[in-house]
Order: sequence, then C-alpha cells, then structure tokens
Amino acid sequence: MSKITLRNMELVVLIAVVLTYGWATYQRNLVWKDDLSLWSDVVKKSPAKARPYNNLGLAYTEKGLIEKAIVEIKEALRLKPNFINAHISLGNAYMKIGLTDMAILQYKEALRLKPDYGEVYVNIGNVYIKQGIIEQAIDEYKKGISLKPGYVPAHVNLASAYGLKGLMEDAVLEYKLALKLESDNPDIYYNLGLSYEQLAKGYELRAMSKEQLAESRELIVKAINEYKKTLMLNPDDRQAKERMTRLMTMSE
Repeated sequence: MSKITLRNMELVVLIAVVLTYGWATYQRNLVWKDDLSLWSDVVKKSPAKARPYNNLGLAYTEKGLIEKAIVEIKEALRLKPNFINAHISLGNAYMKIGLTDMAILQYKEALRLKPDYGEVYVNIGNVYIKQGIIEQAIDEYKKGISLKPGYVPAHVNLASAYGLKGLMEDAVLEYKLALKLESDNPDIYYNLGLSYEQLAKGYELRAMSKEQLAESRELIVKAINEYKKTLMLNPDDRQAKERMTRLMTMSE
C-alpha cells in the first residue's frame, strides 16, 4: 500500500513539475513574441551587458525604428567601446537614415579593431556608391574580395559598380563569379541578363561589320537565356518576363 501511495505521490509531483514548466514556457512565449520583446526583456534582466543592447538595436532597425536603434547600440558601445559588431550595427543604422559620413566612421572603427573583416570593406563600398564615388567603391569591394573571396555580396556589388562605370564586360565576369558561389539566386541571373543586354547595345552602336552585328545578336541570346534562368527560379519576376519577351520579339 505504501508503495502505491508513493508512486501516486511521485506522479502528482511529476504532473505539477510539467504543469509549472509548461506555464513558464507559455509565459516566456508571451514575453518573447518577437526579437524586439525578447531583447527588451534581456536588457531589463542584464543591464550591464553590451550584447543585448546591440541586439535590441538590431531588432529596432528591422522594424524601421532607426532613432531607437541608435540609442540602444550607443549604449552597447558605452558599455563595451571595442565591440566590433556594435560599430557595424551603428554604421548600418546611420546608413538607413542617410548619414553616410557617420556610417563610414563606424565602419572604419570596426576595421581598426579587426583589419581583416572583409564584409566591412563591402559596407564602406556601399557608402561610396551612395555618395556617387564609384572608383573608391570599386577599390573597397576589391579589398573585401581579397579578404573573403567567397562573399557573394562583394562580387555582386562590384559587378554593379562596374555597371555604373559602363564596364559591362567586367560586370559580366563578376556576376559569373557570384553565380559560381550562389547558383540559385535569381537576382544575379537577372543582373547578368541586364549586363549582356547593355553589352549588346554597345556592340550594336559601334558595329562596323556583319561580324560585330552577329556578336551583338549572340549577346542578346545570352541575355534571353539568363532571363529564362531567372524565371525558372522565380516565375513571378515580371521584369524578367517582360525583358525576355521583348528581346525574343526583337530577335525574330
């Protein structure tokens, strides 16, 4: 009898523990319904730690609440001045509201702390693009690639910068490199198609012979093929569909 009673008591205790645990989990889920509430909660519980403030700042950035993000990230840096990711987060926040010079200062501080941080060079390149300083952007993207050759955004952004300079052959090469690293990205195929289109227009304008006109047509075919690949991966891409249809009509 005592054994049965004990077993029943153990069962009651087990159920109580499970119910308590379940309630605690439910309460946490209520508090942590998104990153903003999660990191707000962590900041309240750990006000002396820098990382939660940075993550709260990132959550505000995701919500588009940039001024609030800046306040939290600055607090992270007050607690930990050499916090590299917080400098990057602050730079990104400044970029969101067009404070490009202040963004560069933060990115450069991150590089002072970690000179081989390839992604940060790409961020600086993005600032220069926004400022219209294309040559300097290209230099920064190249630095990023030299440190992190497999970083796809560096190749894509370098290709875009080449496109802005009218260096379409260089743009094509970079987009191809990006596709070797990320072959399932429809946007890269689309941009490669655009680059082939621009190259074709240039060849057509400069065409002095039948051979040069033939080269232009070959580039149009390549552009069509890239748009087809884009649509295979993203059938809803209206721009790719329109461009492909227009080029196919022109080449009939």
